[in-house]
Amino acid sequence: MGNRLLGLFLFLGSAIVGASAQTARQHADRIFVNGKIWTADDARPQAHALAISGDKILAVGSNEEIRALAASDTAVMDLQGRLVVPGFQDSHLHFPGQSVKEVDLHGTETLKDFQQRLADFAKVHPELPWITGHGWGYSAFPNETVDKKYIDEVISDRPVYVSERDGHMGLANSKALEIAGITRATSDPPNGHLMKNANGEPTGEFKEAAQRLIGSHIPPESADDRYQALIQHMNEAAEAGLTSVQDAVTSLRTFGLYERASSEGALKLRFRFAPLILPKDGGAPRNHKLQTALTEADLAKYRELRETFKGPMLKFGAIKGVLDGTVDARTAAMFEPYVGGGTGIPFWDQDDLNKTVALYDKERFQVLLHAIGDKAINMALNAFEYAAKANGTTGRRHRVEHAEVPLLSDLPRFKQLGVIASTQAMFASPDATVLKNFAVLLGPARASRADSFKIFDDAGVVQAFGSDWGVFSFAPLPAIYCAVTRMTPESTPAGGWYPAGRISVEAALRHFTRDGAYASFDEDIRGTITPGKLADFAVLSKDILTMDHADILKTRVLLTVMGGKDTYRDKDL
Repeated sequence: MGNRLLGLFLFLGSAIVGASAQTARQHADRIFVNGKIWTADDARPQAHALAISGDKILAVGSNEEIRALAASDTAVMDLQGRLVVPGFQDSHLHFPGQSVKEVDLHGTETLKDFQQRLADFAKVHPELPWITGHGWGYSAFPNETVDKKYIDEVISDRPVYVSERDGHMGLANSKALEIAGITRATSDPPNGHLMKNANGEPTGEFKEAAQRLIGSHIPPESADDRYQALIQHMNEAAEAGLTSVQDAVTSLRTFGLYERASSEGALKLRFRFAPLILPKDGGAPRNHKLQTALTEADLAKYRELRETFKGPMLKFGAIKGVLDGTVDARTAAMFEPYVGGGTGIPFWDQDDLNKTVALYDKERFQVLLHAIGDKAINMALNAFEYAAKANGTTGRRHRVEHAEVPLLSDLPRFKQLGVIASTQAMFASPDATVLKNFAVLLGPARASRADSFKIFDDAGVVQAFGSDWGVFSFAPLPAIYCAVTRMTPESTPAGGWYPAGRISVEAALRHFTRDGAYASFDEDIRGTITPGKLADFAVLSKDILTMDHADILKTRVLLTVMGGKDTYRDKDL
């Protein structure tokens, strides 16, 4: 009798467990089979198939395991051996991006190209009171020296102001200088240079904070123009395989654009935002020395945004500061002089920086500090170290943005302090501006370690890749090619520019996926293709892990999925 009762209990128990398992089993809305899935998950690095339920990954496994989850209404896609990777994250870019009513000067390699593009744009847009744009590099000009005359020769009747590709410098024509009241008597503002020729006449070049002298005279874009730019650039980003981005300088005046896109169901990216560290001054004190301390009201607004927007689509929690300029303009802060003189501009006093970073650290904000020169990087690490000691905090994952020319002796400090190197893969592209201006100004010793991603990997530093778009395209595949070859798309220079800095394709993929999620405190919900995480991934046309590196440039994104829904689908898929 006892055995019969025991058997009955076991039967009922197994029935209850089976029913519970059937109830708990989620519906597979979509399955993808016959692929090569690079998961970025150490627990299961490779798989052949995956299943989606709602906005999350239901399962990852073999074709047989995943096919067994299919119901009669499950959509099935045969990947035909294609590579699937987690959705790419760009950990440093600038949205909403260039307006549809601005001239795009990226890729202009000669003065003729520069002038022709300006002239053509002005002809097509006679209604614009100002011609503005972005993207030129110093290598397009004779002797890498810009001058207002190069714009005057093609546009003299309307004001023109176009910024250099990294946004830290700009060039105006004579009409713009006239409107802004810029003369030989105009002096440099703090943290900026108004460039003048040997006769004391303004050349039209504005560096760093000097750009405010002319920017205040340029008519602002309309809200609709900015919104259209946001929609257009999100579509372009989805086509490139991006599913998440870190906006590196968020203006709260334009945040309503994202809220509008969210309310209209138009978001195609997960956004994390970083307002500037000084709500009144921006990324650095306007007068170099901090005049007034942050107030409770300053912090309260940022706290409110952090508590209101927690993701997964719109998220706050980071703050952005700017410590120096760029190498190309000789404004990146260096310990030793540039070739030709000067050591750049440190925008902050170390004591002010320490106290400001410590305040945000205490308030549980992640601090992102733009630091390109070795002195600025050192200052950033000093501030993070000070904050950790002053507050007794750990795990804030503070970040150095760009970190282009670090001291080798500072590399171990990144890991010791838990600081993330937020680097840009395309910065290692040895184009004309890099070879003729950037590398020349640094000299061989510093150039050999500039934008060397391997030195961070070798030091065990978490490295998150971004583009700094609109400095460079936000397309990850060309950036991966650059990181693993350190060559231009034309395969120059032979063997790569300082090839010791190259990394593997797999390392580059990690920096664009898993490490990016970690840098945004999102590793629990995305960044790897793992059951339970958000269904964010991209399907590529070729297997970039095994092919010749040159063929990475021939690879296309065929499908981008964010939260289980297609945000981009190639016509050939």
